[in-house]
Amino acid sequence: QKKYRTWLIDYVDAWVGRMKRNGDIIPSNIGLDGTIGGETDGKWYGGTYGWGFTVIVPQTGGLAHRNRQYWGFVGMMNAYFLTGDDKYLDAWRKQTARVNAQKKVIDGRDMYPRMYGDDGWYNWVPQPYSFNQLEIYYLSMKPGDRRYLENDAWLKFLDGDNNSYAEQALRRDLAEVRRRAAAMDGDTTTPDTRLADDPAKYNPAQVTALRQLMVAGLDPGRRASVWHTRLRYFDPARRRAGIPDDCAAMIDRMTDSTTRVRLVNTNQLESREVIVQAGSYAEHTIHSVQLGDTTTRFKGPTVRVKLAPGAGGTLTLTVDRHSRQPTMHFPWDRN
Repeated sequence: QKKYRTWLIDYVDAWVGRMKRNGDIIPSNIGLDGTIGGETDGKWYGGTYGWGFTVIVPQTGGLAHRNRQYWGFVGMMNAYFLTGDDKYLDAWRKQTARVNAQKKVIDGRDMYPRMYGDDGWYNWVPQPYSFNQLEIYYLSMKPGDRRYLENDAWLKFLDGDNNSYAEQALRRDLAEVRRRAAAMDGDTTTPDTRLADDPAKYNPAQVTALRQLMVAGLDPGRRASVWHTRLRYFDPARRRAGIPDDCAAMIDRMTDSTTRVRLVNTNQLESREVIVQAGSYAEHTIHSVQLGDTTTRFKGPTVRVKLAPGAGGTLTLTVDRHSRQPTMHFPWDRN
């Protein structure tokens, strides 16, 4: 609904403005009067889980640096999702540059800060500040945003430089399923001796390979992010989301304006139909589909593909990303 879209954009715009007024760094405290640091004696870095939130761990007595301001980028992603406006990504680019500009040499090594307190920057580590860099690049697809991602195996695969990645990723996920299931069987704790979230480490569900290879999607996490994917599949025969039974899909190339997907019907007796949608919520527009030497041109968020028994093919879609208003309606429920 328009009112919710307007509210979200206005809310995120307010935070973009605060970042600009605070030297391109997102403040971790805003007073009830709207001032930066208004509830922490004017300290922009104050507040729980803010830039200066270092606490003593009761169990160990050691210090824990718990700056969680990078979680706020989800809001920027949501605004970009609705508008395609690069200013929401650029705000975070500028913050990354400002933090890394504080670099200094300690014991002969370049070190970068993660925290800010009364005495300035602290908690120096050898890795540059690069939180949310994959998400920024995924949304922008600008070469400059690949900085800090030079060794990302999935992105190399999508570039055509790591052809063994698909098999390796699937095998890795399956091995992790087996490892966690075995660990669950070997757990000796009892309900009265463990915390409620202790068993979470045994959760055997592993979807990284499926998420990356089938839909070329980001990890949505658990902090209010929508699911950003390049493609999504629907089963028109059963009128449900998801790829039809017996079908498989793999995205093996992706650029700013193209997506290459392999579709296969493993059923040797029956044909299958699949609707391929550009974007999780039809936010992208497909302009052409190439199959072999044949290119079909049209304009819309979906393409319907019929797969003969045991057949498959490779489709290259030309897409205009973030060119449509997202919708949660399924393809057959749209006007």
